[in-house]
Amino acid sequence: MLVIDIDRFKIINDSLGHYAGDIVLKEIAARIQNYLPKGSYLGRFSGDKFTLLLTKNVSIEQTTRLAIDLQKIISKPLYYQNQEFIVTASIGISSFPGDGLDENILLKNADIAMNRSKNQGGNKITFFSTGMNDQAIIRLELESYLRKALQKNEFYLCYQPLMDLKSGEITCTEALIRWQHPHLGLVSPSQFIPLAEETGLIEEIGAWVLTTACIQTKEWQGSGYPKLGVSVNVSAHQFQQHAFIGQVIKALEISQLEPEYLSLELTESAMLKDIAYSISVMKALQDLGVKVSIDDFGTGYSSLSYLRNLPIDTLKIDQSFINNLHDDPSDIAIVKAIITMGQGLDVKIVAEGVETHEQMNILRDMDCHYAQGYYIQKPLESADFETGFRTAESVIYSS
Repeated sequence: MLVIDIDRFKIINDSLGHYAGDIVLKEIAARIQNYLPKGSYLGRFSGDKFTLLLTKNVSIEQTTRLAIDLQKIISKPLYYQNQEFIVTASIGISSFPGDGLDENILLKNADIAMNRSKNQGGNKITFFSTGMNDQAIIRLELESYLRKALQKNEFYLCYQPLMDLKSGEITCTEALIRWQHPHLGLVSPSQFIPLAEETGLIEEIGAWVLTTACIQTKEWQGSGYPKLGVSVNVSAHQFQQHAFIGQVIKALEISQLEPEYLSLELTESAMLKDIAYSISVMKALQDLGVKVSIDDFGTGYSSLSYLRNLPIDTLKIDQSFINNLHDDPSDIAIVKAIITMGQGLDVKIVAEGVETHEQMNILRDMDCHYAQGYYIQKPLESADFETGFRTAESVIYSS
């Protein structure tokens, strides 16, 4: 059993309309139908998804060869109104009897394998394995828990200080979300954030993080840290929503935090989805007085052609370049280049993942503006923050 799903087909429907999309689907179906061997049965399952049942010559080698050929056939150029399109296909495969003893189980497992192909970037072929089914069940369970986590107050924030390397002052903290589930325990953000984005829950969760971080920072400002700012991570999905600016304004209004003390961290991938729209949003944020930062800089495209046009205040050097700073000349060269570039663009530079005294000294000698990492202070819950704040400030003087 093969489940064949056309990758990113929604783009054709959205750009040309559903009538054009139907014509393209008919062409793809005809291509598949004309290539199939004897003992094959093809059906359109739904939308842009096809199912294919093979009853003869079903060894792994022959099925793999057929799936590869189908991908090649599907990816040949398509034409509509003198426009050329190229689409790709994600394919999932299950087989009787190892992957199921009836058609419903086989279809379900082929679909699970197909989704694995899509999650790996599409245009891939995946054979079902029992482990995938286990993962699918865990994922479904996690999604169910995630939908209730906000209303059950299972999320909380930790705060990690950013230090000014020249003055030794803690000028800002980064708000980091944590999920403490009553049965699963502490769930890693790397597990639930992608799931929240995929299910659309990230918008509500992101709004909660933004408001909670602003309220907490305003409280700290009123209890002895008047110039303390906060930095909040924004997911790609959240950033591209038209309601996002409104969420930022609402968080500032509720907390009464001055906009200059809020910084929003974006990844390069979040901006590159629609660079023109991203720039307009970033300018709108800066017009409010909010600062804009690029997170994990150096791990994405890092194209200078777009970087010089971005309205940003801060670049955060990814910790992968900081880890071996004391003994890797290439990392030293890269970090130094980013700092020099930041000076030329008039943006501040933050080094993430600082874990040693030596890394601190090297960064200070390079005129890096800020540092963040376990050497300064680990992420702390709000109740422990003030004690940790004083500990972090003592680091610069002891170093």
